[in-house]
Amino acid sequence: MKKLFSFNSRRPDKQFGTGLWRHNRDRFLRAVDRYYATALAIHDAAGTDPVSDSEATAPDASAPTAPGQGTGAPESAAASARETIMAGTHRLNDLASDVDDLTARLHARWPIDDQVVPGHVRAAVGDSPELLTRASAKVAEAVLAASMVRAGTAEGTALTSAAAATERFITDAADLLDRAREIIAEAERS
Repeated sequence: MKKLFSFNSRRPDKQFGTGLWRHNRDRFLRAVDRYYATALAIHDAAGTDPVSDSEATAPDASAPTAPGQGTGAPESAAASARETIMAGTHRLNDLASDVDDLTARLHARWPIDDQVVPGHVRAAVGDSPELLTRASAKVAEAVLAASMVRAGTAEGTALTSAAAATERFITDAADLLDRAREIIAEAERS
């Protein structure tokens, strides 16, 4: 995984401004960066697992198994959770590009140099600022779910559930950005 964004560049000041649109963009990208860091830590931890593949797949005769439960279930649940979280990095990469596009469009048409949306801008952009904020919050929730997987606090179905939660939160963020895109497109046509 590569880091796509730099917060030290002056280019974003021109493209996104220094007010609310830039703030929304930076908040979203910070959440994405935290997700990437968590996913990378999960990936690195899986690569340094002291259990070899042959030991992980070999049945332990002394370990009791429930009816219908395979001996490799915990390992496969962990692998599935890791794959789900890694897939989230690709989706978030696309969403980060969408946020760049949306906030650049907002700044180009309705530049704001502070955190308050003037009435005439609010009338045009509607709930777009709140939708961008909520999308950032959903990515932050995905980070929390991924952190549960990383910490190893969940096992079995709880581990799979925590990983699946990352998918739901990322999907929610995408839906919020789609709604913001529709509102902005409508405002640009006016």
